[in-house]
Amino acid sequence: MRITEEALKIRSYLKLNNECQDNPIDLVLPIIPPFVGKDNIKLVIIGQDPTVKNNNSRSKISCTLNLDKNNSLKRYIEQICFSLGISLENVYATNIFKYFYTYPPANTMNVLYQHLELNFQLLNVELENYREAIIITLGEPVLKLLTDDKNKVRKYWDYDVKTGISNMNFSFVEARVNKLGRDFYPFPHQPSLRKDFYSENLSKYINYISH
Repeated sequence: MRITEEALKIRSYLKLNNECQDNPIDLVLPIIPPFVGKDNIKLVIIGQDPTVKNNNSRSKISCTLNLDKNNSLKRYIEQICFSLGISLENVYATNIFKYFYTYPPANTMNVLYQHLELNFQLLNVELENYREAIIITLGEPVLKLLTDDKNKVRKYWDYDVKTGISNMNFSFVEARVNKLGRDFYPFPHQPSLRKDFYSENLSKYINYISH
């Protein structure tokens, strides 16, 4: 299956049949294809969508998570890979929504929920090719879309509300309680590493995954 072609069909259908005026779909910018490493895929990364805040930057995006460019997000992903003993060549990265919205949709989650079903079906087809790979998600909105709207990444990193630190009883999202039907590990998006809690526990959580 050509993922970009299927995503284009989904975008066209939603635009005609389920458009949300709160945050219209952008038909001008292209579908953003997944990043596919050239080696055995051992890690799948799921993001939300490519709609960055800077309008001028959107036309420069040509690959999921901008993994074809040298930037802070790529370095973050490379850090995760290095700690897992793999490289970007072992990564398949995709977004749930592979097209752009008019505005970054984290503030219009109702739109994403309305458009989730068809995009989710395509995502499941993608994941069938990588049954043995570890799956991680990037960002809290993705976690909420795949579980429930009150879920938090910090829950799985064992955040203690009294102390503000992790007790390091880490966990993951089990297959039986998420819409993927696959175990996955939730990560914060790269800007959240500015928070001490995530920066201090990043390597510890990755170590938990690898063991």
